[in-house]
Amino acid sequence: MRTLFAISAAALLSAALPATAKIVAEPAMASHCAEAAATELGVMMNDVLTLPVERSGGKYHVYGQYPASGSDVTSFECQYDSKRSYLGLNMKGHHGHHTEAASSAPRTAQRACTDMMGVPVKVEKVSKLRPGFHEIIMKETNSARRVACTVSDKGSIVDWVEMN
Repeated sequence: MRTLFAISAAALLSAALPATAKIVAEPAMASHCAEAAATELGVMMNDVLTLPVERSGGKYHVYGQYPASGSDVTSFECQYDSKRSYLGLNMKGHHGHHTEAASSAPRTAQRACTDMMGVPVKVEKVSKLRPGFHEIIMKETNSARRVACTVSDKGSIVDWVEMN
């Protein structure tokens, strides 16, 4: 009975405490930051560039940008406190690198199509076909190959057309 009380008291105490920020190991900070930025921008993590972790003013900083090159970039910074707790993401610059149409397709649908390509791609256009389905037109980053992928919002590819 005493053990049950101890467990119940611990559960009540932990429920009353505020949630703590995610603690991230220093070697994983750049990857964690890239994932946070990619999610915020609605792009693939592979398309985000991050620099090595810097430490200054008692905090850890990870700087990066999307896209990896060019003049019209969104720069960002992730901050972690001295105990490596994630403090947040700050963005500066143009945030609209993916089209409005691309942002309207569920990430699961976009991910299914871009993963099927197997190489870095640029999403050129996303069109809603009917409820629950989109057509995503992609171009390989390093070639002229273009593909039209018809996909359900849940990520099931129903059609794949090589456009070249």
